[in-house]
Amino acid sequence: MDKEIKKEDMEKIKEEIEKEKQLQDKDKKKSKPFRWPWAKRQVMNRSLKKPDQILVFLLNLKRQIEGPILTKIYGGNFLVIRNHVYRFNPDKVLSFGKYKSVIAREFDRELVGVDDYQELVLQDWTSRNPGARVNIDDPVLIKALIQAKLAEKPTLGGGKWWIIALVIVGVIAAFFLFTGKKTPVPTPAPTPAP
Repeated sequence: MDKEIKKEDMEKIKEEIEKEKQLQDKDKKKSKPFRWPWAKRQVMNRSLKKPDQILVFLLNLKRQIEGPILTKIYGGNFLVIRNHVYRFNPDKVLSFGKYKSVIAREFDRELVGVDDYQELVLQDWTSRNPGARVNIDDPVLIKALIQAKLAEKPTLGGGKWWIIALVIVGVIAAFFLFTGKKTPVPTPAPTPAP
């Protein structure tokens, strides 16, 4: 009799296992891989086209992650995010897939890297005043940023040249149309009275 009970128990267990496998298969079909929202993907794709710009994820004082924010690298050494200067260190660049990005803290002027994980998680976020280390912008960073901006040469895009050319052609055409020899408009000859 014990063997019969054990066989019945084994059959119940096998049925339960099969039901559990079916539930897991349904869950796998329902779950989709993570996809970035459309607007953020557009920003990320723009970073691939411009080598002097990089994606920045900003850790703000509200303990939120903002981004990705597309920012320009000035002089190969500096980033400007919301009018704050950050030192750019290539060792702190993170890559996920084909995108290159950095993580910046709003309350610090250094970028976050893999080696800063313990400091970021254990010390800064648990302290009462995480922004106490940086109260004002470093004057050296500000001077370096100004020099980097002055060193850049402004360039006109290809679309602006077309507009300038069309304006010049329009001015020349208007000059010849309005200053040419003016001929009087012919008036109809009067018809003789019968």
